[in-house]
Amino acid sequence: MASNGDQGGSDSDSKGSSMARGFTCVLGGCLAHLILGTMYCWGNFLSYAPSSLLFFDGLPRPGVTPDAIQVLPVALVALNLGMPIGARLNKRVGPRLTTLLGCAAMVLGTYVSSYTTRLLPFMFWYSLVSGLGVGLGYSTPMIAGWSWFPGHKGLINGLTLFGFGFGAFIFNKVGTNLASSGMAWGPMIRQISFMYAAVSFVGSLLIKAKPPLEECEAVDGEVVDGDVVESDVVSPPSKVTSSASSSEPPSATFRQAISSRRFLVLWSIGLMAFTPGLTILGVYKRFGMSNPAALIANDKLLSTIGGLGAITSGLGRVMWGGIVDRVGFQKGYGAQTLLQLLFMLVLPLSVNSPLLFGASICSALSLYGGSIAMYVTCSAQTFGVKNAGEIYSVLFSALALASVVGAKLVIGLLPRVGWKGIFGILAGMSAANLGLLEVFKREKAKKAAWE
Repeated sequence: MASNGDQGGSDSDSKGSSMARGFTCVLGGCLAHLILGTMYCWGNFLSYAPSSLLFFDGLPRPGVTPDAIQVLPVALVALNLGMPIGARLNKRVGPRLTTLLGCAAMVLGTYVSSYTTRLLPFMFWYSLVSGLGVGLGYSTPMIAGWSWFPGHKGLINGLTLFGFGFGAFIFNKVGTNLASSGMAWGPMIRQISFMYAAVSFVGSLLIKAKPPLEECEAVDGEVVDGDVVESDVVSPPSKVTSSASSSEPPSATFRQAISSRRFLVLWSIGLMAFTPGLTILGVYKRFGMSNPAALIANDKLLSTIGGLGAITSGLGRVMWGGIVDRVGFQKGYGAQTLLQLLFMLVLPLSVNSPLLFGASICSALSLYGGSIAMYVTCSAQTFGVKNAGEIYSVLFSALALASVVGAKLVIGLLPRVGWKGIFGILAGMSAANLGLLEVFKREKAKKAAWE
């Protein structure tokens, strides 16, 4: 019979091994998101695209907002379409294979797009196919990470999504260096896609959900292990219940969640929160180059600022993800919204100060990244984790619509109201969000059908 000391040592070793496997899973998710997040490189890559890809008819129009500004919004719509498919795949085949399939589709779309010479087929591959791939693999690494660290969802979301922001920094630099070296557009995109494939493959292989306690029981002399899907459970859940599971809030069904007032208000909060950040992400370079006499009108400077903004976006996801674990969604999102409003007002005043402009862009993107990390966490805290993937896939449509709203806002209103007017409208959205947060607080105070 083992002594208590031996038993204690065994438990400690088991706990250490479990934590190491959990950290490995989170690292894999971060690496996968490093590649999935390169969709945000389009704001920089657009400046290197050939003239035939700028407008749907392929004709050059100097000084006119290009149709290609819609590449990122369409990719985000495709991401949203791919998310529910990814959530269902995750339940059937597990997070590792789901993430791998998503990354593969993303890489394939990017690679094939390099051979197109007109905007519409380019968007089919670069926006639609790649975007669907990003959607397939977007939420599965975070859900797998929650299984290892259920009490730190905000931090896990932030760490995983850090890759989503940091990837844009790395590959903005790679793209700029390749373009500056004289490499043509097609070979540049293909070379980048090979890098995407290598990193995402390694990351996907590291992702693995924690097996439920009942799956670690011996079955006919064997221990069940590997990627866990619902159909793999080998003993009744009622026999073994983990403390982590018992501490989770009640979970809503998919229908209960999307038909609730909480969902509608939270979706509206996302729309108002994401539009300013996504608009900045898509047009920061064009805004910077809009006045050739301004001190910030320098391609290398703007590319560097965009890269730094990608880093701060990633860091913001980690920082605000940790904050929401400590102070809650209401206080965290309220602070983020106030700061976002401030920087929308400062941006049009910063054109003659590279330092102020860079600080404003980086801060705005940090707040945007943080808003996503907190949003994912709030979704799980509000509706539970059982159907988190499916519920969030619909909730995430707020981000897809926000990208379209931002692009259409610039195309439709810039000639009338100018850049100052555009940023004023974005500031107004942040102000409106403060009211929506108060409405959400009241809705949360009411008992939901699943509670």
